[in-house]
Amino acid sequence: MRVFLHESTFEGLLSAVYDAYYSSMKPEAIYSKIIYEENLIDEVITIKSDSIKFEKVYNAIINKISKDALNKIYYVFLSETKESSNLIYNYLKMGFKLGKDVELHVNNDIVLNMDKISNKVSYERHRLTGFVRFKEINNILYACINPDYNILPILGDHFKKRLSNENFIIHDVKRDTALIYDKEDYYLTNLSKDQKNILINSEDNGEYENLWKQYFKSVNIEERKNPRLQKRMMPTRYWNNIVEVNNK
Repeated sequence: MRVFLHESTFEGLLSAVYDAYYSSMKPEAIYSKIIYEENLIDEVITIKSDSIKFEKVYNAIINKISKDALNKIYYVFLSETKESSNLIYNYLKMGFKLGKDVELHVNNDIVLNMDKISNKVSYERHRLTGFVRFKEINNILYACINPDYNILPILGDHFKKRLSNENFIIHDVKRDTALIYDKEDYYLTNLSKDQKNILINSEDNGEYENLWKQYFKSVNIEERKNPRLQKRMMPTRYWNNIVEVNNK
């Protein structure tokens, strides 16, 4: 089987899609370098990221399918599932033939899986907008998250609006990446081991943690406690980074 491998970026993925369309050697599958498992059977071709190719495919998705389809593709890319790149490739092959009508094929496995995965990513993003808890370190707000999916790139706009007058860092400890906002704009960066340790081990003044504890205590009604409902609405995998649950 001929396989195209792309760099682990959205630009890398769409560059591979471009080459898949215009290359004489059509791939049977597309995978990210960091996900693909090597074997002795596949014919592997590594595709370099190309900003021009990326822009052409990016614009083609908007013009030939829809902007909603582009957003869905990006969310599936952020899922980092093993088959996400290949699923997107097959979805685009359908989309470029059918245009926006591709979304009408709701019983097609490709469309169904695209919707399923993108909805999971969207749901986790929605949850994390409510579960992120900040502490204050040297006048900078800092928060840890440990999401199942790579949702850090789609959290920036939300927190920029909510905390526009603050400097803040949201740290994805699972991927060692950080979203950094400087009161003007935000950007994403990878963290070194030393940077990660500095952030995690820095001491805070407790102001934000105390505020959350006091708020949680004031709205908590002992007689109405429902642990099962709490775990369903606030999954336990997020509790390590939620101060009102761990540090009452």
